[in-house]
Amino acid sequence: MIIFAIGCTKEAKKPFMKTKKISIYDIARKLGVSTSTVSRALQDNPAISVEMRDRIRKTAEEMGYKPNVFAVNLQRGSTRTIGIVVPMVSRNFFSVAIDGIEEAASQRGYDVMIYQSRNDPEREVRILNSFLHGKVDGVIASLASGAGDYTHYRALSRYGMPLVLFDRYAPGLDAGTVLLDDYKGAFDTVEHLIGQGYRRIYHYAGSQRVSIWKNRRTGYEDALRRHGIEPLSDWIAEGATTEEGGYKAMERLFAAGETLPEAVFFAGDYAALGAYRSLCEHGLRVPDDMALAGFANEPFCELITPSFTSVEQFGYRMGSAAAQMLLDKLDGGPYMDIVIPPKLIVRESSQRKRTE
Repeated sequence: MIIFAIGCTKEAKKPFMKTKKISIYDIARKLGVSTSTVSRALQDNPAISVEMRDRIRKTAEEMGYKPNVFAVNLQRGSTRTIGIVVPMVSRNFFSVAIDGIEEAASQRGYDVMIYQSRNDPEREVRILNSFLHGKVDGVIASLASGAGDYTHYRALSRYGMPLVLFDRYAPGLDAGTVLLDDYKGAFDTVEHLIGQGYRRIYHYAGSQRVSIWKNRRTGYEDALRRHGIEPLSDWIAEGATTEEGGYKAMERLFAAGETLPEAVFFAGDYAALGAYRSLCEHGLRVPDDMALAGFANEPFCELITPSFTSVEQFGYRMGSAAAQMLLDKLDGGPYMDIVIPPKLIVRESSQRKRTE
């Protein structure tokens, strides 16, 4: 044990002055509004304008205000509830991840509250602000793809609320993470396509502001370069990883009237499905005329003809690990950074038919 002896000057011997706790009265006085307005704004009451709510929340943060509800929760123990935020519950990956979270939480006596941001940053902010009023003990989240400012997540740390991010993350947040090795998943997929004899391989990427799609693009580029293929700028398109996004991207290739790619690696299976629909409408066959590969291993990948090559993300495992980490954190454990290895599942859509 190391003990530091610190000398005190006469000035330092003054009695310790306890910092005054900030109340809604202090906030109201500073802004020149009523205490009821402040209270309603901090509860995200729609009766208060968005502008006023934002102004009051910003002032509350600057003044160091902490809601009394946390003291109430501290006295009674906890809410025994975990908040879950995902971009959309309709995607198989997120629904399976939620299943893993709920099962792990239930085994340890916790309930879950599920919210979807719909990839809308403003909606995500409202959800996170609602958590700051004592609804939950901790948060497990996958970030909205449109977000660029994560102040609302940093607010959780300021209020002492544990946070675990899964699938998507942002640097600089005080949180544990459970991620797939998206880089390796993309790298392995492109290596497989090259092994099938494809050279002119395009990539349809998601928004590069989102970690998963940025890592998948890097994996794509590095795999090509490893085999002496320099990815050209017009080989890469960026857009929504939806069925409509993939369909429109393929239609643009046809409209350009240029040489089509031999293969396309899609950042998501739904985009690959949209491209497949476009190819069918133009009378092209997969993989005879163009090979396709996706990411996420959606259930339809093995049901359509030809079946789709894709990368398994292990959503249940990811959700379960995120829940275990958060619950351990609530019990005083540490944050961790867990990386789950992906699995490339090769199916018909990417396998070149070889002639004897």
